[in-house]
Amino acid sequence: MDLKLQKLIRKEAEYKSTNLGLNLLISRLQRRYSINPSQAELDDCLQEIKAFIEKYASIMKNDIEAIKNL
Repeated sequence: MDLKLQKLIRKEAEYKSTNLGLNLLISRLQRRYSINPSQAELDDCLQEIKAFIEKYASIMKNDIEAIKNL
């Protein structure tokens, strides 16, 4: 799952969710990483998106499966 999320953050993969909050988070993290494309920034972005997914896992089951299949 981490590799798929890293691809999303680096804009190597594209995903559009029906969840507006997730779409906004992905866009924000992609912008943040593009400004500072370092490993530390990628790790911070990855940690943030994983925390979001964990917090809202109950309503994001379809999104989680779709991201795993990217």
